[in-house]
Amino acid sequence: MASPKSPTVGLVLSSGAVLGAAHAGVLRAVEEAGIEVSVVTGSSAGALIGGAWAAGTGSERITGRLLRAQWADFGSAAIAPRLGLLDTTPMVRNIEEMLGDLLIEDLPTRFGAVVTELRSTTPRLVDSGSLTAAVRASSAVPGLFPPVRLEAGGALCVDGAVLSPSPVWAAHRLGAERVIAVGFGRGNARWRRWFESRPDHPAHGRTADLAVTIDTAGHSSWSAAGVPDLIDRGYRATREALENWS
Repeated sequence: MASPKSPTVGLVLSSGAVLGAAHAGVLRAVEEAGIEVSVVTGSSAGALIGGAWAAGTGSERITGRLLRAQWADFGSAAIAPRLGLLDTTPMVRNIEEMLGDLLIEDLPTRFGAVVTELRSTTPRLVDSGSLTAAVRASSAVPGLFPPVRLEAGGALCVDGAVLSPSPVWAAHRLGAERVIAVGFGRGNARWRRWFESRPDHPAHGRTADLAVTIDTAGHSSWSAAGVPDLIDRGYRATREALENWS
């Protein structure tokens, strides 16, 4: 008699700018626990780190890159800052140096980055095409980084966190049957909660099977000084939460 098939596990990594460095510790804890993750989704920083992991980059290498990272690795002053103060060419260069110019559909683990299309009231899941472009769009903080057009004639896209900072729905859409969602315990803005409560929002009615909340008290979303501690907090919080996972 064949043994029952294990449910497909999805891992959701939330937005958080520099706080997202904690996701490297999360990944280490998941690796150590031996959990087979088949689907990874994320917004903003969660898309950046989740995309690297889905591409086969281990948590140790991701941690090393984060510990060496500087703001200049993500953006430089834009010559004509009409749509964003920073040019994200350095981010593109660093992603491609680390991962190559990969297509999302070719990754060893199924992955989706969540973006926000300008003039749309629902988030969009990007699960095909250039990994670099999808991550760049998902991380395009409005006003700071310029929006990204993912396909010719398509809508301009910005940070997925605008409408879906913790895209549990995206993991379900990609086939996850059980979902681990990682976040930072910060309350959603009232307008975002209103969007997510609407029946036409993909987050409506979707919850995680295990929520990992990382305490980021004392750390700024925009200062790299606390990255080592954030990574450690992510590891410890996830290891503790996974004690209840079976």
